[in-house]
Amino acid sequence: MNKVKLIFSAIGAVVIIIAGLWAYSAIKGVPVFELFHKDNKMEQTATVLRSIKNTHRWVFLTVEDEEVVVRKHGWMEEDVAKIYPSYYELGIELDDSMKWVEIQDNNGGRVASLRLPPIKILNENGFDDTKVKNIYGDADDATEQEAMMKEAESKLKRRAMSGANIKQAKKNAEDHFRNLFKVLKCDSVDLKWQSK
Repeated sequence: MNKVKLIFSAIGAVVIIIAGLWAYSAIKGVPVFELFHKDNKMEQTATVLRSIKNTHRWVFLTVEDEEVVVRKHGWMEEDVAKIYPSYYELGIELDDSMKWVEIQDNNGGRVASLRLPPIKILNENGFDDTKVKNIYGDADDATEQEAMMKEAESKLKRRAMSGANIKQAKKNAEDHFRNLFKVLKCDSVDLKWQSK
């Protein structure tokens, strides 16, 4: 008899819970199964956001280039020509103090607001003087070697940060983040670039 009462009590409790969920879902206009799915989605979003915020360097464009530097000497000395290669990574760098991403519910839709810092060169060591190739001659003088290297590095960095490269890096970043937050079930992404 006690077992029968226990079974009926358990059934009654389940019916009450189901009825409560059904009523709540009817009031909110959300299917019952979505009530559980939403919690999982929110937790998943929070986990992914933590991972995103912990990623401080985002590379959106790599630029490989080389610069030829020539030094003309007098008739007594041989001219010098060298090829200086470079490999620069363009992207954004974030620190923990930046509040660069926020997700909010807005009239039933999820909006991701992003404020991204300017595109910059992330790897300052992209210019590797150990990979310099000699075309002809040799700069024995340390001052001349340094001057040639600085000239090449300056030109390569300037070309890496050209308007076209920055525009492409920004486009790559925008596409990446829009797709990323679309996966996180955001209905729209409001993305702006900071000037500094």
